[in-house]
Amino acid sequence: MRRCIALITLALLLSPASAMADGDPASDVLLAQDIFLPYAPNTVSPPVAAALKTTVERARKEGYAIKIALIADARDLGSVGQLLNKPQDYANLLTQEISLNVTHGDTIPEPRVLTVQPAGLGGNNLGDNAGDALEGVLPEQGAPDELARTAAVAVGKLAAAEGKPIDLPELPAAAAAPGEDGGGLPAWLLYTAPVLLVGIAIAGMNARMSRVDGSEEPAATPESAH
Repeated sequence: MRRCIALITLALLLSPASAMADGDPASDVLLAQDIFLPYAPNTVSPPVAAALKTTVERARKEGYAIKIALIADARDLGSVGQLLNKPQDYANLLTQEISLNVTHGDTIPEPRVLTVQPAGLGGNNLGDNAGDALEGVLPEQGAPDELARTAAVAVGKLAAAEGKPIDLPELPAAAAAPGEDGGGLPAWLLYTAPVLLVGIAIAGMNARMSRVDGSEEPAATPESAH
């Protein structure tokens, strides 16, 4: 029984690490879709995510297809967490990884890639006027919604710079990042609480089992001694 509990505990402790060790998550997601959103607890609110999705769809219809990776912290980078706050270095890696797994048509020899991190933007194959188009486009804070809103604004400016203007949808106000302004739980607590609860439960079970294994025969009562 104790060996079984130990194995279950080990699996619970190793599962997050195994998921985190999977290369670069965005490069896999972006093979099948156009947007990679940050993992919990840095989730983008549904209204802002929908606005970004609409922006990217409108750009694609106008001939400006683009792949976007929103990176809120190192967890979104998997095994390349050292590229956090290095948006252009990460964009270079992401472009290479996508290119190795996609057969491109003649009109788009390489994927258009835009990465948005709290430190700024990076990208490749965005167009000849991308530098001027993105001048001053930066997230005001590292909140997930702000990253998504910045990405939508960037796509609108990039498409317009390439002669493919689109109408931006209404962009809802960005929500605060988890743990800011006293709202929500800190990220460290969200990730450590399950492990702490498992440890407490195992300690309680071990204590009960120890009492059972080490219990003595009940003392004889005066009636049973006769």
